[in-house]
Amino acid sequence: MYIQDAWYAAALSGEIKREPFARSILNEKVVMYRTSTEQVVALEDRCAHRQVPLSRGRLVGDELQCWYHGLRYDCSGACVSIPSQNTIPINARVRAFPVVEKHGLVWLWPGDPAKADEATIPDHWVCAAPELAGKMSYCTINCNYLFGIDNILDISHAAFVHQKTLGSLDIVETPPEILIGENEVRVRRYMRREKTPPLYTRILQMEYIDRSQEVLYWPIGNTRVETRAHACGDEDGKVYHVYTTTIFTPATDTTSHVFVGMHRDFDVDNHMFTEFTAKEVFNTVMEDKDVAESLQANWSATAPMIDIQLDRPAYAARRILERMGATAAIRATV
Repeated sequence: MYIQDAWYAAALSGEIKREPFARSILNEKVVMYRTSTEQVVALEDRCAHRQVPLSRGRLVGDELQCWYHGLRYDCSGACVSIPSQNTIPINARVRAFPVVEKHGLVWLWPGDPAKADEATIPDHWVCAAPELAGKMSYCTINCNYLFGIDNILDISHAAFVHQKTLGSLDIVETPPEILIGENEVRVRRYMRREKTPPLYTRILQMEYIDRSQEVLYWPIGNTRVETRAHACGDEDGKVYHVYTTTIFTPATDTTSHVFVGMHRDFDVDNHMFTEFTAKEVFNTVMEDKDVAESLQANWSATAPMIDIQLDRPAYAARRILERMGATAAIRATV
C-alpha cells in the first residue's frame, strides 16, 4: 500500500501544456493540463459516464471535454455539460487532485485534499537556485520505486555499474559514515587522491581529486547527492560543488517515474556545458535503469537472499516509509 497523504513529483513543469497530458501516479490514472492563466489542473483520467480516458479529449476554454460523448468537466472535476441532455446527475464528476508547481516540478497530492499542505512539499531548492546551473530530465523505469531508492543509497555500486561515468574503486574501498534520522538517511564518504571518475574527468579536467560525497534520502522518493571536489591537498583552493537530484514516484507497482538532474556552482553561464552535463547524468541513469529493470524482472519474494553491510541505508529508508504507513516496504516490491 502506498502512502497517500504526501506530495509526489508528477511532472516537469515544462511537460504540462494547454492540452491533456496523461500520467499514472500510484496506480491512479491522472490527466493534467494548464488553464488559460497557466495554472495546472489534475483530474482523474476516467470519464464518469463510460470510463474512457479524458486525456484523449480536448480543452474547451478551461474545461476538459470527453472525446466519446462530449461531457465537459471544469477544473474542480465537476461535469458542467452533457450535450445529449439538459440535466446533469449530481454524481457526474471526477476526482480532482491538489497540485502545486515548485522548483520546476509539478507536485500532486493523491490523498485527502484537506490535508494537502504546500509547506510540506519536498524542498528541492537546488533545482531553482539562481547561483547554480543545471537541468532536470525525466524517464520511466520498469521497476518498483523502492529499488530506485535502494540504488541511490548504495552508491558503492558505481564502482561496477558506472565504470564509464561515475565509477571509482575508491568509493567501494572507502567505509561510509551512515546517519539515520527520524525522517532522513545520509551516507557520507570522503576520498583522498581519488582516481577521478570518467564523468568528473570530463567535467573538472583533473586526473586525481579529493572528493567528499553525501547521499541524502527523505520521503517519499526524494534523493540528492552532494559532491565537493578539489585538487588533491588543496582544501583552501577552488572547491567544485555538484548536486545530483533524483526523485522517484511510483507509477504502478512495477514502473516508476524518475526525475533527475545535475546542478553545479561553476561555469554557470555556459549553456552548452549545462546540456553536456545533463546528457552525461542521463547516461548514468540509463546504466541504473538497466540494473533496476533486470532486478525487477528477476525478483522473487520467496527466494533466499542475504544482506550485506551496504544494505543498511536502504533498509533504514524503508523503515521510515513503513512508519509512515507503507506496507511490506522492508523486503517487498511485488
